Amino acid sequence: MNNKYILLLIVQVILLLATSCEHHEPDNWIKPEGERTVLFLTPQGQIYDQNQELVTTLPNCSYANQIIADKGDYFVSGIHEKEKEGYWKNGKWNTLHVDFIDDVNHWINGMAKWDYYIYLLDYPNVLKNSGIFPLEDAKRYLPAKQALSVSEGECYVVGHKVTDDSHGEYLPVLYTEHKGKYTYEMLPLFDKGIRGECTSVYAYDRNHCLIGGSINGWPVIWVDKKLQVMPLSEASFDQYDEDTSLGEVCSLTECYGDIFAGGSEPYHDKSVATVWHNGEITHLEYYPEKSMSSEVVEIKTYGSDIYVVTLEYFFNENKEFITNTILWKNGSPVRAYAGLQTTSFTVI
Repeated sequence: MNNKYILLLIVQVILLLATSCEHHEPDNWIKPEGERTVLFLTPQGQIYDQNQELVTTLPNCSYANQIIADKGDYFVSGIHEKEKEGYWKNGKWNTLHVDFIDDVNHWINGMAKWDYYIYLLDYPNVLKNSGIFPLEDAKRYLPAKQALSVSEGECYVVGHKVTDDSHGEYLPVLYTEHKGKYTYEMLPLFDKGIRGECTSVYAYDRNHCLIGGSINGWPVIWVDKKLQVMPLSEASFDQYDEDTSLGEVCSLTECYGDIFAGGSEPYHDKSVATVWHNGEITHLEYYPEKSMSSEVVEIKTYGSDIYVVTLEYFFNENKEFITNTILWKNGSPVRAYAGLQTTSFTVI
């Protein structure tokens, strides 16, 4: 055999062996529990870790509403003091260079990241990096608290529309993108003539989404746009009348086919933070004897672990009104953070 071909064969074998032995860390590699960091975001733009140590204060922040993580970085959406369009990455402000036709105020209502794309809900538009995608008929639309979610490039936006009649009722609405246009559809209700709204959305596996909210004061979810009513405790029904809310679902996630919905329901004369795991009820109260009320802020999946952050409200010994943040993992309390008010959290 020609020496040239022998040499070429040897080189190919070496390259094959090198490639087969090379190991790339997965993009969504899950850290062991002891190496994870939980980041809490306050409305004023402070970020604290799980030891309640200040990580950073976001510059030029009037209000911070959401924090997400991706590949070791964290991103925050909110309102810049000068109402610029952009976001904070690892504590530093990033302005998006977007050419708006109208001089509008930029109040970022939510964000998501997929690949190298940043999605921002900058009402009445969705921004995708420097692209502008207007929401159809946005004048009567109001964003949800957790209004935007993306899975593999599929973006979902939720909230409610106000009817144009004299009653001005709320109706739950879902926006999806097709060929650069965000068009909406109304989500199903129990029946006509009643009100409902969306509070949160979670997209997964590209073409699936969970939506949380309430209909006439009842906590509900929509699974791929199909309505499901959350079960309530017997104590909740004892307190029900037409003017009493029976809670809402304000955050959702999915884990290996299981659906976790976080929100609240009335229980023994107060509103209690509640998680529905495939419809089964768990109440999350850290100080049940002291708490005046509690609520779920967010629920998130990290690997196979389910993290929940709640807020509890009560008066201390000096009759001062106190807000505590509570971190939960897989249904058990991890730690209470005295005096910390949280709008969002992430695990990194």
